[in-house]
Amino acid sequence: MKFQLFVPPKGYVAQRWSEGSSMPALGILYLAAVLEKKGVEVDVVPADILGYDWEKIAKRIESFKPEIVGVTTTTENRFDSFKLMKTAKKVNPNIVTVLGGPHISMAKEDTINHIKEVDILCIGEGEKTIIDLVSALENNDSLSKVRGIYFRNDKGEAVFTGHRKIITNLNTLPFPARHLIEMEKYNFYITTRDGKRRKAQNIITSRGCPFNCYFCSTPVNWGRKMRGNSPERVLEEIEHLMDRYGAEYIWFYDDTLNYNPTRLHKIMDMIIDRQLDIKFTCELRIDLVDKPLLEKMKQAGLELGSFGIEAGNSRVRQDVVRKKFDIDLAFQFLKWSKEIDFIPGPFFIFSHDTETWEEAQETVEIMKKVKAINPLTDISTAILHVYPGTNLETIAKRKGILPADFSWAKKDDMKRVYALPAAQGMVPLFKDKLNWWQIADLVMSWSSTSEKKISKSKIRNSIVNLKSVKELLINFIFFIVLLKYRVKNIFKKLGLL
Repeated sequence: MKFQLFVPPKGYVAQRWSEGSSMPALGILYLAAVLEKKGVEVDVVPADILGYDWEKIAKRIESFKPEIVGVTTTTENRFDSFKLMKTAKKVNPNIVTVLGGPHISMAKEDTINHIKEVDILCIGEGEKTIIDLVSALENNDSLSKVRGIYFRNDKGEAVFTGHRKIITNLNTLPFPARHLIEMEKYNFYITTRDGKRRKAQNIITSRGCPFNCYFCSTPVNWGRKMRGNSPERVLEEIEHLMDRYGAEYIWFYDDTLNYNPTRLHKIMDMIIDRQLDIKFTCELRIDLVDKPLLEKMKQAGLELGSFGIEAGNSRVRQDVVRKKFDIDLAFQFLKWSKEIDFIPGPFFIFSHDTETWEEAQETVEIMKKVKAINPLTDISTAILHVYPGTNLETIAKRKGILPADFSWAKKDDMKRVYALPAAQGMVPLFKDKLNWWQIADLVMSWSSTSEKKISKSKIRNSIVNLKSVKELLINFIFFIVLLKYRVKNIFKKLGLL
């Protein structure tokens, strides 16, 4: 049996990859690895990296002649994933189409009920599910025996076979099948503070999240139970990436690399003992880290340590977002980052549930204070997005921010909500107590004083890709507020303010 796996043409719509650099999609590469190990012929097609349009995608399917086509799906790229299903069916109606990925786990019923071209949905972790699915199709067995999928029975009814148990021992999985893609086309390089342009590779060493942030989909996708590769296995993969792909920089894609500080201490010890010449980026929980661990991480190669503050106001951060730490803990982390000499990368979000204008302004003030504590701080900001299956989606529907009958599978439904597709993907934005003038003011007031300016290309892209009156209104407001701050800065430079 031949299995073809796709990343859709627009990839993951992540802003950090807007300058022509990207990282491999590890999810489908794990699936490819387990399929290959079972003797299945696999073709991995990162359509985004290859620059494929729909005609080239159809030709690739025609050429490979797969029995099964699978596509990884995020909420941002879901409509491209759905279109790829349609494309596969046009090439050959007998192809079995499969959708997986984070969006599918969060919006499974909505997808199976509205996208008629998809035959099967793979829910949650797919490595074991996909092997059982191939076996069932090869042997013409009932799909009802395959745990972890949605499929349509002979009557056309959607059937869920039940959740599959999580993979408790991640060491049993093979390395992602990076050899099946053209790695050089990813142009994945990171320029470090020493001025060196380092060849980078990404790795994920753990799954799960025991925390409860109201906007986050990770517990839905991976479950709340944390599971991690052993330190020995982590080092084996890092050395594999260095030896085979020339990696000089590792991007740990774990949601919380330090979920088990003892484990992380051992990983860092092994990097140091083996004298591996690497730098790395990771995401941390600042309420699970101390200075000795950070010092060891710096010695091992820590370049950038990211973490979520999310909101400047304590009520919003602790009671709404559910990040149960005081802002002083973040300030302590920033002071340590300056002393130890690594770049801290805090995340902030504008327009939280119940957040007032006065509370929202605290976020900008905290951002300024953060930058003052450590000028190297790399601050990331976003307007709050609503994702399916999250607590925030429930809140958004209760408040009418999302219509009660909103479908994630209907493109026209995006006209019923607020979104900025050109800048932030096809994901609804959450707007509760703040109005758009206030949200724009928060975004632009920070942008006007930071090194991360709003680029001309981003402005142009937003204008060219307008698709609704709502988008036009939001972009017009953002443009006026941006103009206000640019004029204000000119006056400051002239000494008139």
